[in-house]
Amino acid sequence: MNDKWNFSMDEKTMNIYRNLNEQIDKVFRHTRQGSIKTRYRYEDGMNHFAKFLAETFKKQNLNKIENKHLQGYVEQMQESGYSKSYITTNLSAIRFFVDVRGGNSKKLSINKELGVLPRTREDRVGSNKAWNDTEVKRFIEYANNKNEFRYADMVNLSYSHGLRVHEVARLDKSQLGDALEKGFLTVKGKGGLIRSIPLSNKELVERLYKETKSGEKVFINKEEKTHKVINNLQVFIYNHNKEFRNSDKSLTFHGLRHAYAQRRYRELTQKGFNDYSARLKVSRELGHFRVEITDIYLS
Repeated sequence: MNDKWNFSMDEKTMNIYRNLNEQIDKVFRHTRQGSIKTRYRYEDGMNHFAKFLAETFKKQNLNKIENKHLQGYVEQMQESGYSKSYITTNLSAIRFFVDVRGGNSKKLSINKELGVLPRTREDRVGSNKAWNDTEVKRFIEYANNKNEFRYADMVNLSYSHGLRVHEVARLDKSQLGDALEKGFLTVKGKGGLIRSIPLSNKELVERLYKETKSGEKVFINKEEKTHKVINNLQVFIYNHNKEFRNSDKSLTFHGLRHAYAQRRYRELTQKGFNDYSARLKVSRELGHFRVEITDIYLS
């Protein structure tokens, strides 16, 4: 398979990956569930997942696959431009693997909780995944009317700053305070990479800062689990798409990053940045360091 993202494997990470591969190979050598073609495809999907686990989580074994692993994996694949079909099949491979090893895949989040929606006609012919300004405003109004004020603010903040869903969920008061002081919102993204994004919705950040108690997270209460809040938000977006979208396209939280990238690219080119410089800057603000990744968001 031709990987769409580059795995940076040092010797230690490669050894972890080889160990995970051996565990995968052992399972698929002994199972007879499913057709031969399905088993081959699922093994390929698990090998791909293993690369992600080795690089991102340094996970030594496959005994306990959790929702945080699936969320991170889905996000990585979406950002790298994989099709819904490929993502869905790989998630099926993971659930198959869990069940064959005696686990219970039903304890894992279902696809829509992970922000993976069923394929539509637009997916088959190609469509812009970005939310437009009207759709964001309609979502905020709809969520507020449903007393889901947190969801409205999470979508608004991501739309304004191009944040991943877990980056929004993990924000704390000190980050907002620093943003108001310095003019840049600093977050820790995947792989522990830290980046700063120009503050573009000061009014929202000021309000959230005032509403958040010192030492606490902005959107997650102490008794809550982050992955559950993320799942519930993505299900809310999925279940109520028709209330705020302008077309038949399916909107996901990830589409907010597409919207940010496209809006930011236009801003930069209008300020005199050439195409390459604008794409590079957008890529860095999204938490990537390859210009070609930006092309996925701009299309």
